[in-house]
Amino acid sequence: MKAATDVHHRRLDGLNHELAMFQSRDAYRKYLAATLVSRGLLEAKLEAGGVENLVPDWGDRKIISQLRKDIADLSDEPMDDEIPVETAEAALDLSDMIGTLYVLEGSGLGATILAKKAAELDLSAEFGARHLATQVGNLRSWHEILKLIDTTPIEDEERCIAAAISTFGVFEENYEKVFGNVSRRTS
Repeated sequence: MKAATDVHHRRLDGLNHELAMFQSRDAYRKYLAATLVSRGLLEAKLEAGGVENLVPDWGDRKIISQLRKDIADLSDEPMDDEIPVETAEAALDLSDMIGTLYVLEGSGLGATILAKKAAELDLSAEFGARHLATQVGNLRSWHEILKLIDTTPIEDEERCIAAAISTFGVFEENYEKVFGNVSRRTS
């Protein structure tokens, strides 16, 4: 899975750097907004597929509520209770869920680096960077997902990889929209 998604992962990391998402609080607010939209859609799809049956502690892994609080910390306007995303149209199957979880849980590894960048903006687990702290505090989930991948019979490995690539694409698309940098994708 890593080899098949590496170019997409590197492209998303490059976009973070290119758009300077952690260079100012204004840029960081945009990062938060795009991350909220992305996670909202992806977490809804996972829940529609019954992810709790696959990952019993799913409720502890979600970061939507922390993202909302982070946005509220940095905003003069109250946070709307509605996640500004389309609802999941179709539930994910096992192959899709594992591919999606691979990316979402893997983002916790990157959160360790991003939390340090957020700290340079005077953001912390108590103010503005709760979602990163939650991910960093739950790194065991990444190892659990890797074990799940190794021990779960995946009916359609190609679709699992496609779901992981699509998950990277959701973040990339939303970051580019929020930052006003229309797609410059190359496969």
